[in-house]
Amino acid sequence: MLDRLANKEDRMKKLITSSLLAVAMLSQQQVLAETFNSGVNKVALVELFSSEGCSSCPPAEKKLSQLVGDPQLFQTFVPVAFHVDYWDRLGWTDRFATPEYTARQYSLSANGLQRSVYTPNFIISGEEWKGFFRGHSIQGAVEAMAKSAIGNLKIDYQSLDSQHQVKAIFSPSEGVVADQSKPLILSVAPLGMDLKSNVKRGENRNKQLRHEFVALDWQKMAMTFENNQWVATLNLSKDAHQEQAQAISAWVSKGSSLTPIQAVGGFIQ
Repeated sequence: MLDRLANKEDRMKKLITSSLLAVAMLSQQQVLAETFNSGVNKVALVELFSSEGCSSCPPAEKKLSQLVGDPQLFQTFVPVAFHVDYWDRLGWTDRFATPEYTARQYSLSANGLQRSVYTPNFIISGEEWKGFFRGHSIQGAVEAMAKSAIGNLKIDYQSLDSQHQVKAIFSPSEGVVADQSKPLILSVAPLGMDLKSNVKRGENRNKQLRHEFVALDWQKMAMTFENNQWVATLNLSKDAHQEQAQAISAWVSKGSSLTPIQAVGGFIQ
């Protein structure tokens, strides 16, 4: 009788231990879940097209890094630094550059949003901004833009073992007409913060460069219109760079237009 009770107790202990291990493993897999809202007033997307091979780019990157502690960060503006690859052909390899970021910059030029392609190049809410070369502040440029109620962009972000997942809902403000025949496009870019590179070639050779708000990926998809809202779920697989993501950015635009309607972002753990 005592042996049976002892065996039963052992089985119960093993069952409890297995259950605790399963819970621990599940909690490790579900790393993060956060929600970010833009608010109804328009939030500016601040884009910087940059390159580690360009000697004029570090000052522009420094200006972007000054936004890290700004109280309006992710409230009135969302910064994203896209590193282009057209200087790579000179042997000035930039580890964050991709052909897709270069194509975005060329598309902005082709669509008449700016006259030429160059680095460093700032785009604020889809418009070329040259205030950097005149010593003007990004915050001042954002404040000077007319603020209007456009609608809230909400993203539910999850960081899983192998991917970033963003569930987005854009709720247009009253009076903003939704054309269901022209779906909105959701863009998502995980961002790297306080990243350092020891540059070997180019105009910045033998220097260590520091970057903030670096786009580690950029993916987009068409949204669907449901219950007077635009919705989408976008998954981004993680590679070596994306493991470094410390912030997330997202924005919506109309069809083939590169001009953002609304933007949202925030720091992730």
